Amino acid sequence: MPSRRTMVFQAIGAFTSIPVSTLFSTTFEWMAENGWTKTYPRISDVGWTYYVISTLIYLFVVEFGIYWAHRLMHDIKPIYKYVHAPHHRYSKEIMISPFAGWSGHPLDGALQELPYGIVLSIVPVHFTTFLGLFLVEAVWGVMVHDRSDAKGWPIMGSDYHTIHHTSGRNNYGNYTIFMDWLFGTLRHPKKCNVNNAEKVQ
Repeated sequence: MPSRRTMVFQAIGAFTSIPVSTLFSTTFEWMAENGWTKTYPRISDVGWTYYVISTLIYLFVVEFGIYWAHRLMHDIKPIYKYVHAPHHRYSKEIMISPFAGWSGHPLDGALQELPYGIVLSIVPVHFTTFLGLFLVEAVWGVMVHDRSDAKGWPIMGSDYHTIHHTSGRNNYGNYTIFMDWLFGTLRHPKKCNVNNAEKVQ
């Protein structure tokens, strides 16, 4: 486990960044409530088939958007240095805790949430489902940093995300490893000793 000092530092960082991130989610909700998105209020208006298909498309496009937002935060050096690097100061497995999920620059989480809002203007999705997915996203950010070594292909569990922290590369995905597989950045836990992974930035 990380030291108490490290966890307190991460908790302070999380409580600093969360208010900024919630401004983005609040803005997206306001846009949806005021008709600026393609959200719809009732499943009965569109039917269950449309609901399931539109939700799956929404999740796929969001996954694509978050993958590239995260990857570009690493590849564009000024953004990495000033926005994403504070989150990656936790580069050793022993330093990662659930608090690390939201600890970092306030704009970090906000930039990775942007795909949720942008995709709302392109893909129809049920309004309450959108809010539920945003809540799941917030919890997911904690879970992938808890080092529980949970496995369940194709889920982006903490075992995959720990590799991302210890290497500084690979496994940029959100809920799944699909985008990493598709774009050649996937690194499997069984092929990597995360304790001895080389840090590359």
